[in-house]
Amino acid sequence: MKKPIIIFGSARSNGNTFEAIKVVTSKVDSTVIDLANYKIGDYDYNHQNKADDFSFIIEQVLKHETIILATPVYWYTMSAIMKRFVDRLTDLLELEKYPKEVLRNKNLAIISSYGAPEGKNGFEEIFINTARYLGMNYLGCYFHYSGDDLEIRALNAGLADNFIGNLVPG
Repeated sequence: MKKPIIIFGSARSNGNTFEAIKVVTSKVDSTVIDLANYKIGDYDYNHQNKADDFSFIIEQVLKHETIILATPVYWYTMSAIMKRFVDRLTDLLELEKYPKEVLRNKNLAIISSYGAPEGKNGFEEIFINTARYLGMNYLGCYFHYSGDDLEIRALNAGLADNFIGNLVPG
């Protein structure tokens, strides 16, 4: 599908990251999956977690050309629920159910909310490296500031427009 899929992973389904998602989805038709509504087990070397919801979610993801991971910045990295999902991408590399390199040439982008200006330092590198490892095209990150500095907050709309421009060529 041409429209992106947004995998949303936060401890609060109606928090600041959801507000950032709404900014993007108001301009780009997208499918949103909230990981809080699903049970996803930790990565397991023996793959004893096959009965959880990861397979259902990944089947939805694989229908889309552009995958957006949406997570707040927690301690300079992604949320725990998003980390669990990203860890489970290893299943795509190990299980015969999926063709090798199933994500190759798909697009990866990030939506993130943060409250402390220094909080986003280094955050994006994890996703850039993940995209590179999986052979995906990295499209960038929309950092949505949710802190108290009104000058920084005023930049959100322009940053969102730039991000959306990367998602929708032309």
